Amino acid sequence: MNGETPPGWAWADFGAIADTQLGKMLSKKSTTGVRSRPYLRNQNVQWHRFDLSDVAEMDFTTDESSKYELRPGDLLVCEGGEVGRCAMWRSPPGEMYFQKALHRVRPRMDIHSKWLEYFLRWSAETGRFAPHTSGSTIRHLPQRDLRQLRVPIPPIAEQERIVATIEAHFSCLDAAEAALEVARATLQALRRSVLAAAFSGRLTNPSHTTTTDRGQLPEGWRLASIADVAEVHLGRQRSPRHHTGEQMRPYLRAANVTWEGISLEDVKTMNFDDADFDRFRLTRGDILLNEASGSPNEVGKPAVWDGEIEDCCFQNTLLRLRPRDLNRDYLYWYCYSSALSGRFGEAGRGVNIRHLGKRGLAQFPIPLGPRAEQERVVAAIEESLSRLDAAEASLDTARAKIGTFRRSVLAEAFAGGLVPQDPDDEPAAALLARTATEHPARRKKSA
Repeated sequence: MNGETPPGWAWADFGAIADTQLGKMLSKKSTTGVRSRPYLRNQNVQWHRFDLSDVAEMDFTTDESSKYELRPGDLLVCEGGEVGRCAMWRSPPGEMYFQKALHRVRPRMDIHSKWLEYFLRWSAETGRFAPHTSGSTIRHLPQRDLRQLRVPIPPIAEQERIVATIEAHFSCLDAAEAALEVARATLQALRRSVLAAAFSGRLTNPSHTTTTDRGQLPEGWRLASIADVAEVHLGRQRSPRHHTGEQMRPYLRAANVTWEGISLEDVKTMNFDDADFDRFRLTRGDILLNEASGSPNEVGKPAVWDGEIEDCCFQNTLLRLRPRDLNRDYLYWYCYSSALSGRFGEAGRGVNIRHLGKRGLAQFPIPLGPRAEQERVVAAIEESLSRLDAAEASLDTARAKIGTFRRSVLAEAFAGGLVPQDPDDEPAAALLARTATEHPARRKKSA
């Protein structure tokens, strides 16, 4: 990373152009005291912004307050997790502090905070942190390694021009991303509308309805309970005595059921004797639903078992539906709609965790049309959702292009190609020489 730079630029170690400080370590002792103050954690720092919706507090002594306070222009940089993720603090000093999961970066004279912020973003985007991080599962950027990062430094006037140009581009890209998110929310609303229309009969019979105690249904439709049209079973409870045995078999649990279908990334095993195997064995076409969740819109989330693993069973975090005399896909999409809309969650029991339960699912009402009509409903749902999926794929493509353009803007910025150089600008070498002489004096003054 020590290649040629544009005219007037120079290279410097990060520690030569900015003071760095790790935050205060969290401990039981620090959770009590007479000087409780707000502090920021890794999760509060996002790229170029702060999420202050959940700010914790701990005790800071007078000396610690001075050491760990934030000032306008300070950068907070994630030490672990998404290494290098950072944002610039703009609020007045003394209002906020920071924890050890973060580096505070305080640029020295004539080093633009936003220049370093975008440098860190560019470094993260291009993998430049990799040689400086440690840890196998969670990567960490030690303070010593942060200080050793090599940074390209343009003249201060050029730093300001580059930062202004980056922010103009990023502002347009932010607006485009916001528009994509609005479009994505609209697609989600349309999905819910399609499903609601399907099971009120309006998707295939927009003009022929009759009133029931559940609203409007087409003539010839009726209300039934799910137990009327499917076998309802709860999976087997886990127990230490089932952890070993002569008949160990794979089984599915809530983590294996996703909105996209069955996930086989982490399938566990336990012992099922012949009687339990016969009772809890899955067969092709079974519908599995999450029995409980802390989110009302996740309760009853369904997936269809297609025999992906031989002799597989299921645990009591799942409910199994085995359809009787109705279109299997009709039942699946009705469960999908009831989960997505939160109606399964509303029917569940519990406060923090909502449990649908075997009884709650068995009693849950389902609108039914004739078998041929069920097939038309399924076809209409799948055609409509297929179009919405295609539209969402286009949004994903557009979002990926926005990310590519961000990276290209940063690449041009740090190659010196984003704005013209001005030969009248003071060279960065002079800036760095001045910084080197100013820094010890400032440290002595502040000591």
